[in-house]
Amino acid sequence: MFFISYIYFCLQFGGKMTDEQKELLGEFEKKLQALLVIYENQKKKIAELTAQLHEQETLTRQAKEEIKSLNAKCDELLTAHAASALYGDVRSARKQLLDMVREIDKCITLLNG
Repeated sequence: MFFISYIYFCLQFGGKMTDEQKELLGEFEKKLQALLVIYENQKKKIAELTAQLHEQETLTRQAKEEIKSLNAKCDELLTAHAASALYGDVRSARKQLLDMVREIDKCITLLNG
């Protein structure tokens, strides 16, 4: 910080910079520019990652809602299965139940992936 203050003082009050000071100022400007480029790149990356996070949160929320819905349907099918067992339609109820379990497994895979 002293270096920057010194340069400002020299320039403000008409002082002359030495060649060494000019070289140091040039190096400082290059490093500052490189730092600004890194900052801007990181800022863009953070924005992209934030957007991806929101997208993933939305997908997760939707998958959880679908799982909840499928679980409710599964409960209904289990009830129907119990009722259909009394009336002999077990094969159809079993197929529907297996289909629902497969859908639930797909949703769980999406959530874990």
